[in-house]
Amino acid sequence: MLFSTQRHFIVLAAAASMLLGACNRDAMPTMEQQLVGRWEWQQTSAGAATDLTPATTGHQMVVEFDRRGRARFYQDGSLMSAAAFTVRYNRGGLWQSGHHVITYRGYAGSQSYSVSGNMLYLEEMHGKPARHSYVRLPSDHSFSTPLTEPL
Repeated sequence: MLFSTQRHFIVLAAAASMLLGACNRDAMPTMEQQLVGRWEWQQTSAGAATDLTPATTGHQMVVEFDRRGRARFYQDGSLMSAAAFTVRYNRGGLWQSGHHVITYRGYAGSQSYSVSGNMLYLEEMHGKPARHSYVRLPSDHSFSTPLTEPL
């Protein structure tokens, strides 16, 4: 009887941990899921050079990452380019933290990224160091052409 009670306890404990684990995964999206959406460019910092912003460049930039691994780049509301992308995690060394990396198909460069609240930070991994910051746009924000006829 004791063995049967222990076995039921183990089964219940395993089921409870699976349910709690599922709730935790739903509560905190993965880094890849946090990346999905439309992001409006706010600023680029490149070391000692003057920071670039939409006000200093006169351009609005938006990048959109979708769940199918496609990135679209817009300038002033017009699609400028698109590329497939992949995401991976680079583990850090002994005293270095790891980071998430976006690699765009067809482009030599890659970017490390982090998401904090509604901010996306991209850092160039090759070439001149630059850090780009973006703010998440509402999901209903779109650059599509407005309808001229009522539905």
